[in-house]
Amino acid sequence: MAIVTPAKFKGKEAFYEKMLRIFIKDPLPQQWLSFDQAIADVETTKKLVHTIKGTAGNLDIADVYQSALQFEASLRNGAPDKGLYQALIDACDALKSSIPPA
Repeated sequence: MAIVTPAKFKGKEAFYEKMLRIFIKDPLPQQWLSFDQAIADVETTKKLVHTIKGTAGNLDIADVYQSALQFEASLRNGAPDKGLYQALIDACDALKSSIPPA
């Protein structure tokens, strides 16, 4: 299965694939083994989620972007949501599993 390159990266397929592979290598920090660990330091988690959201947006990875957007909003509102956290984890896992080996 080939990687589908978004229109804005046409002609730059190799660059897009390289950036995508860097992103999927480890989009979420290892310390996020559980929801409780993810919210132990809310300020750091906000920054990490914002970075994930921005990278996913730049790479046109809609599921990861939307999940990060929603989880980031819950963090900003002072009510971290476990379901939104899990949705972000699941979106990143689905992305990883959808990319064929190099």
